[in-house]
Amino acid sequence: MLTYIRQAIEHVIRRMKIFRVLQGMYRHRRRRFALRVQLTAALCNLTQACRS
Repeated sequence: MLTYIRQAIEHVIRRMKIFRVLQGMYRHRRRRFALRVQLTAALCNLTQACRS
């Protein structure tokens, strides 16, 4: 059961890394990092919902 959870989490991380913001080292203001991660997660959820 834990392998399924880990696999699902790794797939989410892979989908988020498609966006360049999360691929490499973050070089912008730290206070906006959380906002950008949330926006990237929202875009991943939106693209996943549109495929279904």
